[in-house]
Amino acid sequence: MSLALLDALRPAVRAAGELIETVRAAGVTARDKADLSPVTEADERAEALLTDALRAIEPDAVIVGEEASAAGITPDACARFWLIDPLDGTKDFISGGADYSVNVALIEGGVPVLGLVLAPRDGTLWTGLAGTGAWVEGPGRVRERIATRRLALRPIVVTSRSHLDDATKAYAAAIPNAATRASGSSLKFCLVAQGGADIYPRFGPTCEWDTAAGDAVLRAAGGMTFDAAGTAFPYGKPRFLNGGFLALGDPEAQAKLPPLA
Repeated sequence: MSLALLDALRPAVRAAGELIETVRAAGVTARDKADLSPVTEADERAEALLTDALRAIEPDAVIVGEEASAAGITPDACARFWLIDPLDGTKDFISGGADYSVNVALIEGGVPVLGLVLAPRDGTLWTGLAGTGAWVEGPGRVRERIATRRLALRPIVVTSRSHLDDATKAYAAAIPNAATRASGSSLKFCLVAQGGADIYPRFGPTCEWDTAAGDAVLRAAGGMTFDAAGTAFPYGKPRFLNGGFLALGDPEAQAKLPPLA
């Protein structure tokens, strides 16, 4: 694993974002998948593009994609595999919002070690590589290193714009002097990774492709994501389903915060 691998994927992730924006401009039509979550042409075409790009770089790659999994094509988790969420935040995309993202992550030994998260609407791209660092770049914005911050005296809890539940509200209210900031999709991880927020709690169910890329960027920037037991959030779980988690910019702050469960 190297920066060369990360850089090789950047054009494909950007191409997926451009494809998504082309579909949006032409008009979005959605249908429901078997789990009643929405899917669009943009989701499917972007995943095909990203899968082909990964195969070109790594022909024998084990790839777990959201739309392939919805179609019943799901390989078993193994020591090294890729996770693709071609369009996280599909509901926001359909409604005309901007909080959606393209996500690609590499998992090794249950740990997200490489991640790319693109916000297609404005072209901001976050990348992270374990042991090396994390960066943000965008149109007219030079690529720069990002890092998390120590827990602030007035911490910011980032919450979901479309999935804000009572448990999250109660958790934020239990943190002294905390303020909240709403965001969408995996962009919440990136907000913490670049020091714009401190805490991202999640109680509702998600899948590993929803979180892996953002989690990889967060960890590369100095943060950590913990499960309800307070241990490092693992990947390669049965059916790639996530339980609750707590993403922190300052891992040492875990002891100062309310437990997730």
